[in-house]
Amino acid sequence: MSRAQITYADARSTAPQAAGIDVEKPVAGYFRFRLGRDTVRGGVRIWFGPPHDPVTGEEMDRSWRWQAEFDGEPIDFDRCWPACAKDPISEADYCAMINRRAWARQHAPDSAYATPTATIDLLSRSHPLPF
Repeated sequence: MSRAQITYADARSTAPQAAGIDVEKPVAGYFRFRLGRDTVRGGVRIWFGPPHDPVTGEEMDRSWRWQAEFDGEPIDFDRCWPACAKDPISEADYCAMINRRAWARQHAPDSAYATPTATIDLLSRSHPLPF
């Protein structure tokens, strides 16, 4: 039995390349993210564009920048990027997470789904069932 004659240079070119995230180049899209330990996961939307007025929500005439929203509410971009980049989701999933938070604020205000920074207690009666 003989071994194939492959040099180290040839073997390096056939080795699988490691996939990674370039944290210096943000990617616009939708991602799943937690604001803290033992909190409910929510949806993050990241985009590059003009900032919005925090009071009225209208576009301001300012320089464009990377921005983020957590379940439809503005959040500091540096708080979620690049940690959220490892878990992309679809726009439909993002909309479902926004609707779930809106439902929880109205029908289960004591649950962790209503407050994004609240810790989740799976044994609590105010915690909605996952199905």
